[in-house]
Amino acid sequence: MIWLIVTLTAAAAGVVQTVTGFGSVVTMMLVFPFLFDMIDAPALAIVINQLFCIALFWRYRKHLRLSLALWPTVLYCAASLVMIHFVKDLPTQSLVVALGALLIALSLYFLLVARRVKLSPRPVVGAVCGGLAGTSAGLFAIGGPPMALYFINACASPEEYQACMQFLFTVSGAVSLIGRVAGGILRPALLPYGAAGSAGILAGMVLGQHISRHLNADMARTVVYAFVGLSGAILLLQHLI
Repeated sequence: MIWLIVTLTAAAAGVVQTVTGFGSVVTMMLVFPFLFDMIDAPALAIVINQLFCIALFWRYRKHLRLSLALWPTVLYCAASLVMIHFVKDLPTQSLVVALGALLIALSLYFLLVARRVKLSPRPVVGAVCGGLAGTSAGLFAIGGPPMALYFINACASPEEYQACMQFLFTVSGAVSLIGRVAGGILRPALLPYGAAGSAGILAGMVLGQHISRHLNADMARTVVYAFVGLSGAILLLQHLI
């Protein structure tokens, strides 16, 4: 049963990121903490996401503006590695509660605030967003939303936005995997689930390409982040009551 849930969740994650440009790991982290602990769940999400991000980046590689994407990616990776070093020593209960609060905050932010916020596309802003996103990614494997907010304002086209986002995810995912392996956080027992999830997320990418031709991206984001907030509330209630 766990195999099926992992595969279907990964497929849904592939649909979400193909349609919106980000959100695959967020989607997986709505479900994986119910199946695995808060050390294994982020590690598995990153394993599944890596092949998917490489495939998406390859599709948009010609639109990459490296000067825009490089420094946010470097800061993202550095902050993520620092947090990965400490995460295995943090109490699991506290991480679950923090994840629930983060999911609710992300949901409310994107539903109520994000459309009215315009970040300046200056390099220092990108570096700050990269550091904050990397910190969140190191703890929970969720770092996409702050970077999406930055790149959506800094990029000249949807294709450039996708190329910058997928470059960041591809590089940071590889760095995160190396850090988790070196820190003993990524267990070999997770790899078969990773293989099943990778097949699911690539199938989701194909489905997402069909859906994106007919679905308004704003509507997709609204549905996704409403579900994000609900799942965060469920996590909090399960561990606080």
